[in-house]
Amino acid sequence: MRGQDWARFLLLSAIWGSSFVFIRMCAPVFGPFLTASGRLGLAGIALVVYLRVVRFDAQWTRYRWDYLKVGVLASGAPFICFAVGALKLPASLLSILNACTPLFAAIFAAIWLGEGFGWKRALGVALGITGVTLANGLSPIEFTPVTLLAIGITILAPLCYALAGIYIKLRASHLPAQGNAAFSQLMIAPVVALGIPLAPPSGLPSPGAVAALVTLALLCSAVAYLIFYRLMADIGPTKVTTITFVIPVFGMLWGALFLGEVITGGMLIGCAVMLAGTGLVVAPTAKPAS
Repeated sequence: MRGQDWARFLLLSAIWGSSFVFIRMCAPVFGPFLTASGRLGLAGIALVVYLRVVRFDAQWTRYRWDYLKVGVLASGAPFICFAVGALKLPASLLSILNACTPLFAAIFAAIWLGEGFGWKRALGVALGITGVTLANGLSPIEFTPVTLLAIGITILAPLCYALAGIYIKLRASHLPAQGNAAFSQLMIAPVVALGIPLAPPSGLPSPGAVAALVTLALLCSAVAYLIFYRLMADIGPTKVTTITFVIPVFGMLWGALFLGEVITGGMLIGCAVMLAGTGLVVAPTAKPAS
């Protein structure tokens, strides 16, 4: 990769790693549903405006219901799950759990896409599960039924991301990627907002909390997606997937710097084991000699 590609790669990793800090700041104040719907709505509006400026036709009137369906798995449900988890879990642990996405994707691809699931991928999934278990078990959080439930709900987020990838490939590959990023978020935002009465805001938010939500939406969703698609065009989808290795590093770093979170050696070991497993899962399969 060129120097500017590496710069974008690290910048995107840092931005997505910071998203868990902002979620951790927003969820206790706004509640999980307002945090998720606010992020979706603001990001969706910003991206739609961008598409208008660059005159990109996302064919919204034709594909609006397809965008809504994608939005359920690709952003709506995951954003809710992360926001619920952030009520009890540190940002560093949220970022580690997010890295389970390629593990779920490998399993689902074998089931629904008929992709091979050889010994490398099987070992990778096993290592990934082991790493997640270590990272959670050796973290400084106190294990109670509530925190275990929070971990379980958070893991549903990467599961949804993986399912979204399968769904897009099978049923929504006709949708333009930029349109998907903008309109899937914009369409699902009011649906997610219906859950706000279930977990309303704790009170009047401070200016800092409002700034965190706006930054979460505009930087971590809108701007991040633009960088992501530029990277995908420049270096290809295979190399882009390796960003999964770097996001937890920034997630732990930002959590420690800005929220004072404790990063234990056990969490680092668990993260390393999980990322080793992820590496085996995303590694290209050798083609048979012709």
